[in-house]
Amino acid sequence: MMPNRQGSCKVDNEGATLTRWAPDRTLTFQFMADVDVHVLHNTDAPWNTFSSHDYWRRNYLEFQAEDREIIRRVSRFFRDARAGRPRVQQAIDVGSGTNLYPALLMLPWTEKILLTDFSASNVGWLRRHLEDNSAAWTWRPFWHEMHEAEGYNQIGEPLKQLQAACDSVQERAGVEQRSVFDLPEAEWDLGTMFFVAESITEDPAEFRAAVARFIGALKPGAPFAAAFMAGSDGYPVAGTRFPALPITAADVRDHLIALGAGGLSVEPLRTKPKVRKGYAGMIVATGFACDQWGQ
Repeated sequence: MMPNRQGSCKVDNEGATLTRWAPDRTLTFQFMADVDVHVLHNTDAPWNTFSSHDYWRRNYLEFQAEDREIIRRVSRFFRDARAGRPRVQQAIDVGSGTNLYPALLMLPWTEKILLTDFSASNVGWLRRHLEDNSAAWTWRPFWHEMHEAEGYNQIGEPLKQLQAACDSVQERAGVEQRSVFDLPEAEWDLGTMFFVAESITEDPAEFRAAVARFIGALKPGAPFAAAFMAGSDGYPVAGTRFPALPITAADVRDHLIALGAGGLSVEPLRTKPKVRKGYAGMIVATGFACDQWGQ
């Protein structure tokens, strides 16, 4: 199913409605249950004391089969979207947390990469790990899964190139403490957002707003990849439980269609869920912001 192609798109400040200029109308999303007064909102969680090391240890210390499938799908999509074209100028990874492989997936296709996260502890973790030149580079197994694919095979020293792409001397590059809800409109040429919108709140409206802000931060026609935990009931980090919303692939697909994403693929992983307890699997979404309307 493809979105209507008649015009441009604009998301309102709450992210819960979409205004399209042609035709001019407002859509309200009702695909998830109404919010209970007892749900945890994004501002209820202690993000600045988030244990980055514990989260990394639980999720990325070992290379998982789910990561392998995500890497294969997203690297193929970016290759097909950008191969034979010049690198774009600016890419963003929204809500990086303790995960550098979304940035590595964008590495062959962009000059500059900005990593963002709302948590001060995650921002510090990202800066330290970008400077890690040790022989036992944590992300080597993740890069190994990418490096033979077209585009990726042209990069001989991925860590050095990632450091150069994220050099904060450049404008719109480096690591920045920023909320997904505060992203500016139509700034980036390429984007990723892995395990963010559904993993920061129990409120469906905040989930929708986060996805809308991510898509809205990309220029029309920009390729994007997003990953989600399906059916998540929250997750522990160093003894503290953080909120999550139990979404489905249909929730993601319906919202992205309403936001005007084109060339859209939204699919559950075939790999069995093994990262932790309390979720039903993972979802990968790829497409183009605003369906290149007006181009």
